[in-house]
This record gives sequence, C-alpha cells and structure tokens, in this order.
Amino acid sequence: MHRCAAKCCDNNDLSVERVHHCVENCSVELNNAQKYVQGEFEHLQNRLQRCVMQCNDEIRDKIGPNSTDAEMSQHTLAFERCAAKCVDSHLGLIPTIMKKMSEVLSQGKYQKQ
Repeated sequence: MHRCAAKCCDNNDLSVERVHHCVENCSVELNNAQKYVQGEFEHLQNRLQRCVMQCNDEIRDKIGPNSTDAEMSQHTLAFERCAAKCVDSHLGLIPTIMKKMSEVLSQGKYQKQ
C-alpha cells in the first residue's frame, strides 16, 4: 500500500486531486482486509455474548420469587461456571479462526464477502 501511495506522489503529471484519489485507491485492499478481520472478531464476540446470555437465561429460570441467600449464591456460582465454560470454548476457537482468516487473507477472498 505504501509503495503504491509513494508512486502516486512521485507522479508529477497528476494534479493534487488525482494524487489523493490514487492514494485512496492504494488503501482499498488494506481497508477491505481490515473490515474482514474486524467482522470475524465481532462475530466471535457475538457468539460469546450469546453463550453467556444463555447461561444468564438458564439461571434466571431457576431463581424463584423466594430464593434464599444461599440459593442465590449457588445460582451465582452456577452462572460463573457456565460463563467460564463459554469463555473457554470460545478461546479454543481462536486458533481455527486465525487459520481461516490467514487463508482467506492470503487468497484475497475477503474482497468478495
């Protein structure tokens, strides 16, 4: 991208506006790659949030109107264990996601998504 932009700036035949447009065109591929990577991490984050929300819903369903402090402590622990499992399982997905992103980026397929 930087070499491309430098060539735009080195071209004395271009107007300032055309140099600016040329430089913008040089960054299109990088911007698309950044959007792709950001989208993949947002998707992972959304999946994790849904998992934790499922834990929350399951615990809320178990809480009664007259739950004791001891029962609430048990529910809190159950939620924490469930949320920790979500985090662990999603952390385990990162190597696979990174490999996929690397392959997609190296092939330039992110531009079509």
